[in-house]
Amino acid sequence: MVSCEESTNVTSDQKKQEELASKVDSVPEIIEVEFAENFHVNSIKGGYELELIDPNSHEVEATYELTYDHSKSGDKVVHLPVKNIAALSQTSVGMLSKLNALDFITGISKIDYVHSPELKRRFNAKEINEFGDETNVPIEKIVKSTTKLIIYSGFGSEFDGEGKLKKLGIQSIPNYEWRETHPLGRAEWIKFLGILIDKADEATAIFDKIKSNYEDLRWKIRNLEDRPNVISGNFYSDQWTAPAGESYMAILFQDAGANYVYHSSKGTGSVFLPIEKVVADNRKSRYWINPGVSTKGVLSEMNPKAKFLGAYENGIYCYSHEMNKFWEMSAIEPDFLLEDFIHIFHPDFEPNAKLHYYKGLN
Repeated sequence: MVSCEESTNVTSDQKKQEELASKVDSVPEIIEVEFAENFHVNSIKGGYELELIDPNSHEVEATYELTYDHSKSGDKVVHLPVKNIAALSQTSVGMLSKLNALDFITGISKIDYVHSPELKRRFNAKEINEFGDETNVPIEKIVKSTTKLIIYSGFGSEFDGEGKLKKLGIQSIPNYEWRETHPLGRAEWIKFLGILIDKADEATAIFDKIKSNYEDLRWKIRNLEDRPNVISGNFYSDQWTAPAGESYMAILFQDAGANYVYHSSKGTGSVFLPIEKVVADNRKSRYWINPGVSTKGVLSEMNPKAKFLGAYENGIYCYSHEMNKFWEMSAIEPDFLLEDFIHIFHPDFEPNAKLHYYKGLN
């Protein structure tokens, strides 16, 4: 005789099988990618075709078939939904958190980098593994875990051991979110994760809300006349390293109604400038963002010339006091970043606003 509980489980399992069968034979709704430049998604029978774009050549680097048809196999085939993910990229952890899907994570790079209290709890309970970064992946440890997919940052074309893991049925996909230059482009990678864990609709809804918040903030400050000069970066050895004029941070500064001093510099990465030039250019700059430290004392020890910058007295802001939170969550919360910068650059605009990530240096 079947108990009520067993009957419920059988019914639930049957329902899941029926849902899976229906997805195998159908074409899912098209998922539009508006801002991200490093991945494309096409809907096909039984799932999706994912194209990863090489951030350097801007050509298709790899094409994956993300499918509900588990009878399919191949070098670039990933079975949906993925339940067990090793998220070696911190931004992927943040996006899975937004999707209420931290329970999908079976592994992380290092617990010291984690912000999420829930992941810390699960790590302490030995429910997830610590695998280190992609430069030295412990193959045996991954195989012994329940991991089915590894998401990594893609600093190189492939990490050591990726080929062996594929032969054992463990797929790996690089995450090029960090190479996106538009703030909404980075956040849009939540759609990629949503597809993998069968939460595409939720991911799209989350992104749409973020996009709406971001664009509303830009609209509100469109007519502000005061555009304070802003410098970003810090002294390293005998030069200053700053975001280039077409970079992620430069775009955020512009959208927040500031004049980024080096906005005319070309490129999306970093620019390197002599200390003397930076001091000469920024004696009257009002704000200094992201020096990479949390106190003025450390800043002065690194380079005594810091005090000659106009922002030194009361215009320096950084996220160093909560670095793990910033690296884990800021990519999926560009609207919060923009709100922070608007409040910093235009403190009278919404005087009661609170900073989400940034803090003034004392």
